[in-house]
Amino acid sequence: MYELQIALRHISARKRLTFFAIFAVALAIGVIVVLMSLMSGFTDELISTTVENSPHIIISPQEDDQEFIHFSGYYSEVIRNTEGVMAVSTVFSGQAALQYRDNAEGVDLLGIDPVAENAVVNIENDIVSGDLFEISRTNNGIVIGDNLAEDLDVVVGDNVDAVIPTSEPRSFRIVGIFDSGTPADESTAYARFDTVQDFFGESGVASNMNVRVRDPYQADVIAQSIESDTGLDAVSWIEANSQILELINTQVAIVWVFYGLIYAIAGFGVANTLITVVMDKKKEIGMLMAMGTSRGHITRIFLLESLILGTMGVLLGCVFGYLGTVLLLAYPIDIPSETYYGLTTLPLKLDPLNFVYAIIFSFLINIVAAVYPARRAARLDPVEAIESE
Repeated sequence: MYELQIALRHISARKRLTFFAIFAVALAIGVIVVLMSLMSGFTDELISTTVENSPHIIISPQEDDQEFIHFSGYYSEVIRNTEGVMAVSTVFSGQAALQYRDNAEGVDLLGIDPVAENAVVNIENDIVSGDLFEISRTNNGIVIGDNLAEDLDVVVGDNVDAVIPTSEPRSFRIVGIFDSGTPADESTAYARFDTVQDFFGESGVASNMNVRVRDPYQADVIAQSIESDTGLDAVSWIEANSQILELINTQVAIVWVFYGLIYAIAGFGVANTLITVVMDKKKEIGMLMAMGTSRGHITRIFLLESLILGTMGVLLGCVFGYLGTVLLLAYPIDIPSETYYGLTTLPLKLDPLNFVYAIIFSFLINIVAAVYPARRAARLDPVEAIESE
C-alpha cells in the first residue's frame, strides 16, 4: 500500500512539526480523560449520596392541613406489597433542641424502628461510633450526627436533654454517632419511634413513611402507584432532587462544549501540520499525479497521515490521562463541604468508557481536520505543482 509509505515518509520528514501535532492531540486527550473522570466521579458520588443515604420515596399526608398519617400500620402493609418496593419505615418527626451543659442545638428528632429505617437508608453503614440498634433496646437511646456531636461536645455515653415548649425536658443517652457526609450530620437525631411519639404527646400516628425500591430509577413510577393505592402523597427522590439532576445535566452539556473546544484546538494542530506538508511537498504531489496517481489516492494519503498522527496522539494521551487520574486518586484534593452538596474531596472515577469516548471523539476531530488539507492537495494542478520549486 504505497499511500501508507508516502504518508509515513511525510510524517517523518518534519519531526518537530509532527511532534507538536502529536503532543497537541495527546494533551487534549489527557485533559479530557481527567475531566471526564472528575465528572463521572462527581456524578456517581452525588447520585450515590442521594440514593443510598435518602429514602427513594417519601410518603406524607395528602392534604396540606393534615399533620400526620393515620392508620400508618395499614398503609405500611399496602406499600410493602406494592411491586418494586423493598422496605418501608414509619417515622415520627418533630423539632426539638438538644442541650448538653452550656451547649444547645436545634435538631430534627426522628422516631424510628432502627431495623426498618436501616433497611431503607443504610444508616448502619454511616455509624462511626456506638450502635444504631441500641435504640431498640432502650427507651432513652439517641443517635446523632458527628457534626452535631462536635457542636454539642459530646461522645457516646453522654446524656443530653431534649427540650420542646409543650413538654417537660427528656433525658437521652447517646448510643451512636453517624457520619453520612450530608447536612443531616448537623441537624438530625434518631430515637425509638414510641419514645418520640410519647415525648411529643401523640399516639397512633406517623409523620411520614420512607420507602426503598429495587430500582431507584423506577421510583417515579412506583410513587405514582403508591399514590393511586393509598391516596397519600408520594414524592420520589427524582422529583425531590430535580434541581440537582438538572444541575448535573447542565454541567454535562457545558463540559462537552469545553471538550469540543479542546479537541478543536488539537485538530488545528493536526490540520496545520498537514497543510505545511502539502505546501512543502507540492512538487512531489504533482509528480505523483503526473505519474497517474488519482486525486482520490492523494486524498487518501493525507487522511492516512491524519489517522497516524491521531493514533499516536491518542495512545500517548491515554497514558497522560491515566497517569493524571491515578495521581489525583492517590493524592485526594480537599474541597469545602458546602461547595458541592457535602462532598469533602475531589471525586474521580477511572472509567474505561471515558477513554473510549475520548478516543472516538478524537479520531472524528482528526478526520475532520484532515479534510481541508487533503482536498487542497488533491486539487493541485500537476504542472503548476511540479514547477512550484
